[in-house]
Amino acid sequence: MIAAVLMAVQAFAQDGKDIYNRYSGREGVSAVYISPAMFSLMKALPDVPVDDGDVNFGAIIKTFDGMYILDVEDGKLASDLESELAAMVKKNRYEFLMETSDESGKMRMYVAREDDTVTDFLMTAYEGAGISVISISGKMSLSELHKLIRR
Repeated sequence: MIAAVLMAVQAFAQDGKDIYNRYSGREGVSAVYISPAMFSLMKALPDVPVDDGDVNFGAIIKTFDGMYILDVEDGKLASDLESELAAMVKKNRYEFLMETSDESGKMRMYVAREDDTVTDFLMTAYEGAGISVISISGKMSLSELHKLIRR
């Protein structure tokens, strides 16, 4: 019974970090991890104004706790990763935001949130048989995310 509970908790807690840990280091996968320590260093920096309307990118970046980036070129691994992500969405771990597509591929955005606070942002880009995934964890207000998406 304890094992079943632990497996259920592990499945529920699956996020970008778990996906990153499973796929990084494999052949055909490029991976980048930006740690909470790096983001905490950025939090100490003063805001730098960015000439892009009403979005303060400096303040948004300071809400990040970690970033995981995967670029999977191996078709089989990309298919496995896409299936895992679809299962996470189906289990309501992530909420679908938007999709764009053209002749070269498609891009999707998802969030996990607690009330009006986004705790995880996930973006997937599909091109050919490959997939790229960017996962950002942190505590960003939903209104800041709306401003960012409008850009």
